[in-house]
Amino acid sequence: MQPRTLAEKFFSERSFSLSLKLTVFIIALLSYAMLYITFSGGYLSTQEWRLILYFLYMIIFAATFLCGFMPGIVIAVLSSILASSILVPQGLTLEQLSVADLEIYPFVAMYFIIVITVNWFRENIERLKEQLVENERLHQQARHMEKLMLAGEIAAGIAHEVRNPLTVVQGYIQLISAKCKKQCNSEQSFSLLLDELKRANDIISDFLRFSRPDQPQKNQVNPNEVIESSASLIYGEAMRHNVRIFLYPDANMPTVLLDKDQLIQVFLNLFHNAIQAMPQGGTITVYTGYDKHLDLVTIKVIDSGTGMDAQTAQRLFSPFYTTKENGTGLGLSISQSIIHAHGGEIKVESTPGQGTEFFITLPLHNLTEQHSGGTL
Repeated sequence: MQPRTLAEKFFSERSFSLSLKLTVFIIALLSYAMLYITFSGGYLSTQEWRLILYFLYMIIFAATFLCGFMPGIVIAVLSSILASSILVPQGLTLEQLSVADLEIYPFVAMYFIIVITVNWFRENIERLKEQLVENERLHQQARHMEKLMLAGEIAAGIAHEVRNPLTVVQGYIQLISAKCKKQCNSEQSFSLLLDELKRANDIISDFLRFSRPDQPQKNQVNPNEVIESSASLIYGEAMRHNVRIFLYPDANMPTVLLDKDQLIQVFLNLFHNAIQAMPQGGTITVYTGYDKHLDLVTIKVIDSGTGMDAQTAQRLFSPFYTTKENGTGLGLSISQSIIHAHGGEIKVESTPGQGTEFFITLPLHNLTEQHSGGTL
């Protein structure tokens, strides 16, 4: 073990810097070395040394308060040794000690009581300090969330107002396109306009779903059926991109209280992203399971795509973060919100060049009823 690691472990109980704790502890050790040398030289009388023994309280207090419990114990032991050398005549056995010689015990007891008491107070101060820092962090986070919620409400209102005229424009272009397709000879232009308007409308719709998520309309549904429906809906796109989908459902899967349409949206998004990550084709494999001990439904969606690095995977669920040229960066954020609204979790693991795995857990709690059968 490295010396710095040993030092950090020895002084680990205090929030002061390691250099300060080392400095205080070394000064305390040097003070005891000087005191012992002075005592060995016989420069002071016994009465003067008794006064110095009271001064040792201050050194023990400083060492314990600034350095920690273990440094305080070391200093208390050194103080006890010095006090014994001063107050107990050399060569005396325990039976030969007089009542006057027994004053060593109050000194030794006080040394260790100071260590224990100061350490208790300091630990409470440290906990209070950590609690104050955490409270301040939570306060700042709450203020930040309030600002984000206000900005989100404003942006959602603007997006809603923008989508209305976009819908009107899109309708009139479709009408004009149908009427003058033959005369104007501009079918390609109208098609381009409609595609761009649809893309703008999709972006606004995604943003509105993210900023104003719908409350889940939950019913008893078998998760295997949700995945089967999602795979059927994406089947055509997967075939066009030479991607095969393999489903491995748990035959003993119970039903879960969930919103089927919202969960289909989640899996369609995962499948669509997986297909885009495999431009040369590949496979999507889905495993479902039921953990009776944890009362959880588990779902794995694994693709054989290009994968991603750890930094990208860490930011994958952040709103508006995307690696796609035409992506909005909201699909996975919305998917995560849907899973959280069902009390579940979604995690991602990926290795560049080896594909990506999404792991979803959904709790059953006491809201399920056993489903007979239920395989894909």
